[in-house]
Amino acid sequence: MKSKAFHTITIFFCIALFFFPRLTASQESDSIIMSPIKSEAFKVMNHFFDYDKSIPLGARTVEKNEDINYIREKIVFEGIANSRVPGYLGIPKKGNGPYKCVLVLHGVGDSKESWWKENSFNSGRLLTERLIDSGFAVLSLDAEYHGERMLNNDYESADVFIFQKGWVMRARDMIVQTVIEYRRAMDYLATREEIDSTGFGAIGYSMGGMMVFNLSAVDSRLNTAVASVTPVLKEPFSALAVYNFAPFVKTSSFLMLMGESDNRNYSKTDGQKLYDLLKSKNKEIKWFDSGHKLPDEWTTSAATWISKYLK
Repeated sequence: MKSKAFHTITIFFCIALFFFPRLTASQESDSIIMSPIKSEAFKVMNHFFDYDKSIPLGARTVEKNEDINYIREKIVFEGIANSRVPGYLGIPKKGNGPYKCVLVLHGVGDSKESWWKENSFNSGRLLTERLIDSGFAVLSLDAEYHGERMLNNDYESADVFIFQKGWVMRARDMIVQTVIEYRRAMDYLATREEIDSTGFGAIGYSMGGMMVFNLSAVDSRLNTAVASVTPVLKEPFSALAVYNFAPFVKTSSFLMLMGESDNRNYSKTDGQKLYDLLKSKNKEIKWFDSGHKLPDEWTTSAATWISKYLK
């Protein structure tokens, strides 16, 4: 039986105006003004990212591997809608802990593996190594319908049902569910003695950048955040248009990393407008001479930002 939280989410978002394919299909007209929803409306929207905290985590470690600089555990825990969420938790060998932890969120078609394997689209391994070398633990999860969770979509890639089939409602539920499960992940990390759970960092790439906006607006446990090549959905009143979340981001510091030629996902004007909506005390936007695939240097910018603000 699906959880009450999942049914509530579905009911709400069925009335939301949300056309997910526009995230990477075509750029909206600049005539559409990014006008965020008001605070009262956001309070309603925020509620639908809530979850039942009393549901047991049912967490366990199913695998442990040792690298030169870190120990990586494969963990699983209870998500929502009776899902089991797999993830990798990397814990530095140097230092005594407890360690601050950085949540890393992948893009469409990627998985938790992208933050650990060589030559991934997001240069994720470089980022993970830089974070661990700086003394941070790192947690990556498979978003719903990604990685080991593709079985929930009959093993078909999320790229297919989003961009070819246009199953926008499934895409909507996927995003909301994954954001909630990262909230559950922070609950889990608070049970680990190796982790300093007084504050977390988050770094997202593409769809993951979008979820970083969502997560940092609905959960105050994030101290700092980095959103990279975040698609800008310009659909008024959309529950998942990141500009509706930007003014309500709770982190005191926020970094945006964008590609100047990522025209299918946003224009430079879009990126600047989104940045201007952020109210974080310390914020910055950095543009790279690239498209949706940023150069490896983005990982240095992100890791440096985390080291500066995640204390």
